[in-house]
Amino acid sequence: MQTRKQTRLAVGLLAMAILSVTLFSFSLRPGGDHFEVYINKKLVFQQIVSQPSSLKNFSLDESNKSDRVEVFYSHCGKIGSKRTITIKDGKNTVKQWRFSDVGSHKFMSIGAKDILAFQNKNADRTINLYYSSEELPEGRLLASITLSTDSKNAMP
Repeated sequence: MQTRKQTRLAVGLLAMAILSVTLFSFSLRPGGDHFEVYINKKLVFQQIVSQPSSLKNFSLDESNKSDRVEVFYSHCGKIGSKRTITIKDGKNTVKQWRFSDVGSHKFMSIGAKDILAFQNKNADRTINLYYSSEELPEGRLLASITLSTDSKNAMP
């Protein structure tokens, strides 16, 4: 009789353990692409691509010329290969940077001075920041950048 109770208890505990592992192996939020934009390692914004959101905008001016703009893009938890960041003025590509596939280089870093170089070439002072990779060859618009002449509008 005692052995039967122990067996039932062991089977019940095993069933609960299997059920727990099964339930907790699924995330409440589905995975997906997400990206983050930083200036000097300070988070400016982040976005989960599957969630609706308006186009993000940030400003740069001459006070930012020594800053670094960094982009992190994750494809369902993995870093892409053949990654590029492109600056476009309307639909025209103005500049493109290519980044290493090495896993330790998760962030794609661009000098703000390289972005500010387009300030005099763009009448409306707005350019767009795009990301593309082997996993996302059509590219994705990440943000709009206002090249401001007023240092009060620039990001810290």
